[in-house]
Amino acid sequence: MDQFGTLELAWSQGYGGSEAHYIDKDVICFQCGKSIKFVSESGIETVFAFKGNGQGPFTAHKINKYFAMAEQCLNPKIYVFVFPTFRELSVLEGGAQLEFQQLVFSASEFLLSLSGLPDYEMTLWKYEKGIKLASVKIGATPPTSICFNPGNWRQVCVTNDKEITVWQTEQADDKYILLPQHVKLPPEDPNMAEDEKERDVLTRASTRMTQYTVDVPKAAIAGLVGEMADRLSEVQDKTVRVAPVSQTWTPTGDIYVGCKGGQLLKIDGELMKARVLYYPPPAAETPRSRATSAGHTKTSIGDSQPIADELSAMVLEGSLNCIALHRKGLYAVGTDGVLRRIETGGDEFKVAEQCSVGAPISSLAFSHNFSRMALCSPLGSIHLYDSGLPQSLFLLRDFHHGQFIAVSAMATGSETFVSVREDGEVQVWKVDNGKLLSSVNLGAQATALACSPLAHIALVGTMTGHIFCVDLADIEKLRVVHRFRMYGGPVSHLQFDENGRYILSAPEGDEVFVADGRPSQKFSVLGYAVVDGSINTITNFTSGQNVQVVVTTNDKHDKDQGANKLTVFSLTDTLIKDLKISYNSLKCDFRDEAINKMQFHLTVPTEGAAFGENNTLYAINKHTKKIYSVAVPETKPRKMTSPEAYLSAETEFTGHQLAGAKIMLSPHNRWLASYGTDGCIMLRAKGSMDRHVSIMPHEYNLDGVHTATFSEDCHYLLSSGYDGVLICFAWNFTSIGISKAKSAIDIARSRKARLITLQQQEDDFVQSLTEWNVPEPVSRSTSDLQQEERERTERKKQEAIDQDIIYKTPTPTPKADATWLEERELEALIDEDQHYADTKTGLRTQIRDIRRTIQDMMKDNEILPDIEKLGRHEFDLDVDEQTKLQSLGDTEISRVREEIEFDNLAKMYLRDMIKKECWDEMKVKGRALQAFNSNLEVSNFPMKERSEPVVQALETVTKRRQIEIAELAARKQEIEQGQKPSSHDDDLGEGEEGEEDSKELPSTTGSLGAQFGGGSDLFYSQFELHTREQKTTQIILLEDAIHRIKNTFNKEFDEVFGKKEQEISKIKEKNKRIVKIMEDLDIKEEVVDYELGALEKPEMLLTVDDSEVKVEKFLTAAQRKKLEQQEKAEEAQRLLEKGDNARDRALDMMMGGVLEIKKEDELKKDVPKPHFMISKAEEEWSEDEKKLVGDYEKKVKDLTEEREKYRKQLETELRKLQGIIQDGMAGFDETLNALFLKKIKVMMVIYQEELKIQRLRFVLLKEEELEVRERELVRLQQHKKTLKQLSSEAASESSKNLARFKDEYDILLAEDKVMDRSFKREFADVSAIMQDQLYRLFRKRPRGQKFKGADTPVLDVNSSNPFAERPSTARQNAAAQASIDAAVEEMDREGNMPEGLELHVWKRMCTYRKDKMDSEQLVKVKSLVYAEMTDFEQRRKNEDVALEEEIRDIEKQIKSLKEDRQRFTLNLEVQLLLKQGQVEVDAGSFVHNYTNSVLTHRTVVEELNSTIKQLGESKITSMVESKDFRKGIIQLEWEHKRMLMQMTDLQNKMKDIQFIKVTREIQAFLNEADYDAKKQQEIAILEQTILLQKKHHDKNMREKKRTFNDLQHTIQSKDRENSGLDLDLNEINVCVNERNHIDQVNADRRMDTGAERRYQEIVQRRKLVDLAKAQAQEVAVLRAEVERLRMRTFPALVQVEH
Repeated sequence: MDQFGTLELAWSQGYGGSEAHYIDKDVICFQCGKSIKFVSESGIETVFAFKGNGQGPFTAHKINKYFAMAEQCLNPKIYVFVFPTFRELSVLEGGAQLEFQQLVFSASEFLLSLSGLPDYEMTLWKYEKGIKLASVKIGATPPTSICFNPGNWRQVCVTNDKEITVWQTEQADDKYILLPQHVKLPPEDPNMAEDEKERDVLTRASTRMTQYTVDVPKAAIAGLVGEMADRLSEVQDKTVRVAPVSQTWTPTGDIYVGCKGGQLLKIDGELMKARVLYYPPPAAETPRSRATSAGHTKTSIGDSQPIADELSAMVLEGSLNCIALHRKGLYAVGTDGVLRRIETGGDEFKVAEQCSVGAPISSLAFSHNFSRMALCSPLGSIHLYDSGLPQSLFLLRDFHHGQFIAVSAMATGSETFVSVREDGEVQVWKVDNGKLLSSVNLGAQATALACSPLAHIALVGTMTGHIFCVDLADIEKLRVVHRFRMYGGPVSHLQFDENGRYILSAPEGDEVFVADGRPSQKFSVLGYAVVDGSINTITNFTSGQNVQVVVTTNDKHDKDQGANKLTVFSLTDTLIKDLKISYNSLKCDFRDEAINKMQFHLTVPTEGAAFGENNTLYAINKHTKKIYSVAVPETKPRKMTSPEAYLSAETEFTGHQLAGAKIMLSPHNRWLASYGTDGCIMLRAKGSMDRHVSIMPHEYNLDGVHTATFSEDCHYLLSSGYDGVLICFAWNFTSIGISKAKSAIDIARSRKARLITLQQQEDDFVQSLTEWNVPEPVSRSTSDLQQEERERTERKKQEAIDQDIIYKTPTPTPKADATWLEERELEALIDEDQHYADTKTGLRTQIRDIRRTIQDMMKDNEILPDIEKLGRHEFDLDVDEQTKLQSLGDTEISRVREEIEFDNLAKMYLRDMIKKECWDEMKVKGRALQAFNSNLEVSNFPMKERSEPVVQALETVTKRRQIEIAELAARKQEIEQGQKPSSHDDDLGEGEEGEEDSKELPSTTGSLGAQFGGGSDLFYSQFELHTREQKTTQIILLEDAIHRIKNTFNKEFDEVFGKKEQEISKIKEKNKRIVKIMEDLDIKEEVVDYELGALEKPEMLLTVDDSEVKVEKFLTAAQRKKLEQQEKAEEAQRLLEKGDNARDRALDMMMGGVLEIKKEDELKKDVPKPHFMISKAEEEWSEDEKKLVGDYEKKVKDLTEEREKYRKQLETELRKLQGIIQDGMAGFDETLNALFLKKIKVMMVIYQEELKIQRLRFVLLKEEELEVRERELVRLQQHKKTLKQLSSEAASESSKNLARFKDEYDILLAEDKVMDRSFKREFADVSAIMQDQLYRLFRKRPRGQKFKGADTPVLDVNSSNPFAERPSTARQNAAAQASIDAAVEEMDREGNMPEGLELHVWKRMCTYRKDKMDSEQLVKVKSLVYAEMTDFEQRRKNEDVALEEEIRDIEKQIKSLKEDRQRFTLNLEVQLLLKQGQVEVDAGSFVHNYTNSVLTHRTVVEELNSTIKQLGESKITSMVESKDFRKGIIQLEWEHKRMLMQMTDLQNKMKDIQFIKVTREIQAFLNEADYDAKKQQEIAILEQTILLQKKHHDKNMREKKRTFNDLQHTIQSKDRENSGLDLDLNEINVCVNERNHIDQVNADRRMDTGAERRYQEIVQRRKLVDLAKAQAQEVAVLRAEVERLRMRTFPALVQVEH
């Protein structure tokens, strides 16, 4: 089909709130799918089709009018285009491997790109030339914003959720590098006080009691090296920090950053530190109105101050998602849809202007002159706003963003398309330009769309199953005229046949509903067909008046697996004429024969289907993704298992790359189009399926194409994707394609002519319909109404039962919003009720009679005896209900039993695990011993069996240690043999002393383990543990010692435990006798029977006795039966034993029933009383009988005495037995108490050994930390050395480049000077006067043309641009060059030529002057580059020096660490065991402070104490003697001093009396009667004098102030005069500079007039000076010679004259 032509983009519609830009003064551009859309403020739209591979990020340059877009593919490119010509300016390659994340233009000629996975690289481009300047790796965190500094393109700020980074670009000629500066984010919580310095928590290693410690970083403690060590602080930082989302630069280089939570940051451009200007109020303090209580406060690094007032408290989370700087302030907008202008003078925060947009805003862009801004919403709207005018907000475009559900062409002859979005928005588009003509919202979630070929209507299916009919006759005003509902559930499929006669619709089930497609018939439902499985695709083909419907389904109801069944049925006129005979039932389901239904198997899973001519089905193989065709048989297969029922692919063609594709036929059934999730649309002609035209309207990573459709004439193709964009493509036919397109037009015209009459009728009917209105929602839900209806029905039914009448179920009525299918079901139910009404009445009568009979029987049952009563359930005749309830109960029982079993199983598993860990694996089971008479309890040490690795390690260490000891002894013996031996006795004494010294005492070993079975000769001395192996060995030996100590104690524990068992057995034996005695003595006291408890026999806890279970045991039926049998057998055995037993009878007859006669048994027997004492009275007794009575009484008395004697004997035995038991228990308690005290000592010893182990382990851990720290420092040193090497290379390269450039610059400068000097040679053919005139003209330059830097702003006071106008460097250079060219052209005019000069000489001079000016300009440019390169080289050298300093610092750290490690290894920490009193250091709050303590031998202290004691006693004696003597001396001295002082006092008094003078004051005091009144008068006179002086002082001060004010006015006037003079001075300076410039220009000419003459004079003077010097030297030589000769003839009589 590629020979037909190509598909070109006609238009595209859709906007989802992506970043928009101004590209011209009134043109806004944004990304619309793969294309770029340009919308002017006047409403004109233009679309640019991007031809690149994939859809990447987009940006625009509003100054230079460029826009750039990136691809998204392997090795994507960036394309830069020129607006409005859309000329491709450049292509940037090599910036990414797979994708770009963002693009951004600078204010000049630079572009920055950020790539994504996998390289994450930031690249700087010079986009006009397509040059890649620099690139740097960034983190994988996606950026939230990126922006150039508008005032300095060398600064770029990049923000993400975790950090803010400011990148600085450094340049040296054509070399660029990017250097980062990271800014730490402040915490999100304003009340959180953040400490800048790390605070390490004090550990046991840094207390006062420990040895010399070495501080290491946390990374070394964690064992981290490399990148993880660098990131440790970041990982440990749990502070929730702000999340930047937007940013804008200020003219001073500061940065405002808006955060996701509503915080506003300001970053200092010099210090690169962020501080929070505003915190939003907490959610609890955020009311719905403006009446907020108070502004929130900010928390910055240095201070806290209020930052918000009542109005600004409305700035909440999401309100600063978009910010931009304006001259008036900072504009901010976000998800709340309110635009605010914020004034941030200093640290203040004030909302000065706000405007409600009414929609969330995701993009904000200012126009070129900052007078207008574009506010773009993710809802698809674009608003314009003039800054400072809140009433100027207006809507530019509203694209109503949302996913397109379907697109369909309108009725034949129309040039419009209809689309529906997911939210129910129906839109009508003009097909040629994409203009939105009108829209209407249905208020329901749409799922399908179909346009009728027969009328100007569109049917829209919804999620609730409703189908809306939209009138499209007036495309300027759409109307919803009808709504109907076929079934419940969403409308998954909806389509018309070719002529619009039928509507085919299907839910997600297995029914296909057929309705009349004519609006005049109100879309009446004709019926439905049932298919096998879930429906995948429905397609139809019209042949004459018959419509063949093809449905593909999946019989496993799994659509994702593709369709495996094909169902074909036909809709004919015969079927429509008599529908009733075509139904299976009253539900209106079609019979298979009526619709000629056929079913087939698809041999391959299929997705999508299109049915065309010749019964050909086109579909897509889900596995291979290929398009295949298959011929569908016209006859129904005999069986579904026969071969003709299986359809296989006949031909296959290239398909799509991804699964999920769909297929469709064009309206004229000649072309086949397929589209899918790969974003591609492929078109084929049915005649040449192997050739196709493909387009890529949507991106596969956005799920590709959702739907596509043809126009009626097939000239346009529309597609919509999951990206919310609607795209229209137009055919650009070739000559062959034009002929093919004509056939589509002819078919469309013929269809229009065929349907024109019906179309007019149906349109008229639709026009007559009134607009459908949404029904008012009911106050209660449908479920509530249904519940009330059910309750009402149950209530009536119960009333009928209570009244004993026949209840008749009411006829069901359809609900308010019933579907057509529900109505048919109700009709079928009503018809069934009418048909079986009599039968139901008879059954209800029988049921009533049975109910009466049962009720009578139940009443009779109530009065029967309990044994004859029947249970309530016996009267339940509903056996099925009984069975159902029983089964439900059994199911619930099974469920509960299963839950209990699983719970028990989990508990059993937990029990087994606990038993295994804590009991089975224990070699020594944990148990305890309890005292008899106290709460004392002593437990043993539970011990596990030592594992094989532990035993092997112990054996290895033991053997190694034995070898070390043997080797040490042998070496010591060799040394001793080498020395000269002394006497035998001395040797013996020394040997004994050495042996005694070799054994360490507990004080130095640090524990008493040797006294409790933990001693060993294999231990290292604590003073010898230097190496790691020794410490590890010592730990193993100490663990073995603990094991032996525990074993020793456990053995003693077992002995005591055996003693308790023996004691308990003795107590039990004695208790038996005690019980017997108490029975004999008839004492009712409880005998305590001692048993071992659960603590002493913990194995008792593993078994449960029946006595411990307090609830009744549940027995199954089998268990109950077995128990009953056992009880019957026991009863039979008991009865058998009660029968005639010869053994018991003989024992009773011969021995009275006992085998042994006991004394206590005999004493229990009473003396038999004679019979006559009972039968006769005492008066009737005979003498013999009285004797017998006397004998009887004597026997009774003897028996009583014997009984009393035996009782006392038993009581004595009882007390003895009880005393023996108490003594035995007390003795055991003493033994247990001794064991308890030993247990305390053993535990103390174990803790001592464990303390040594923990110290050794701490030392090993510290050594590991030091080793890790050393590795990290070495790694860091190597890293810095690598950087140093790179830095040295960079510095060297910079120096070389600078030297090379300097050479070029010097050459260029020399050439420029040569041009100046060679002017006379170039114009030697003119006269000298003319030459001077030409040289003056040659030196003349255009006035005011100076080279400006790239960042020189063009200030405009009236502009709203806060950065002023900053044209790019290229534009500045071009403008300057154009100005210079214009001035030079003016200077080169012939009117400026001197008189008498020939024209060719003038032209030659002009050319030479132009070359000289170009050379000067080039020198100036090169000088700037040279200065920049010099600065760049200096920075590289500084970096190199800084790295060298860092390396030296690291080396110092490594050296210091090694020294610390060595000191840490040698400075051992030992554990000493000292007695109380030997520690003479004051205890602190927790531990002793041994920092300034010394460990000395006790004898030294004792000797010193004895010496001190002796000296102290002698000192005390001397002090007592001295005290007594001194006391007498002091008393005498005190008496002497007292007498001297008395004498002095008397003398002074005498002198005062003698020399006293009587003054006037004294005389006045003596003469005046009222001396106080006189003094008061003098004081009053003085006060009046003071007041007079104060008034005079105030008058003088007023005069001075007036004078001071006059002087101030004079100073101000002088200042104003000075200001005027300063202005005059500036003007005079300008004039002086201008005159100086003129003088410099004319200086060369003045200097040239006498230069040669002055040069000759200087040369001549120089020669004369040299000649004079030579002659003076010769004279000096001659004088020396004369003096020498004179001295030879000395003395001389003649005076030589010189």
